[in-house]
Amino acid sequence: MESKMLSNGSDVKEALQELKSQKKFIEDRALFYSGTPDELTRIAAENIINSALVKFIESPSDKFSKKEFWSILKVAATQLAKMDSEEMDRGLSYMEEIMDIYKIESSDGRLNEWRYGFDPSSH
Repeated sequence: MESKMLSNGSDVKEALQELKSQKKFIEDRALFYSGTPDELTRIAAENIINSALVKFIESPSDKFSKKEFWSILKVAATQLAKMDSEEMDRGLSYMEEIMDIYKIESSDGRLNEWRYGFDPSSH
């Protein structure tokens, strides 16, 4: 049975800080992402992801529950859903990077649910 708690130690926080320091929502040909249509949109989208990262980084605990983890990302996904689908897709790829930092292999359909309103893999 997998643990319900996630390690949030200094190695994790360091990786999160590194991700936070990167300029986000810029062109990424490997992901077929052309970047946001303008700088205001880029900053708004970046702030959504960085806000989630700050919540993880500034958590006083060195462990927190998966429920807390997913609720933080859901807030970001809800905000990204108000933007163009390209920004939502790119935002979800940042969430996958965060999942990798926490060694979470699957969102159990959450990312698809947030993106499409349902999990296509469950139909």
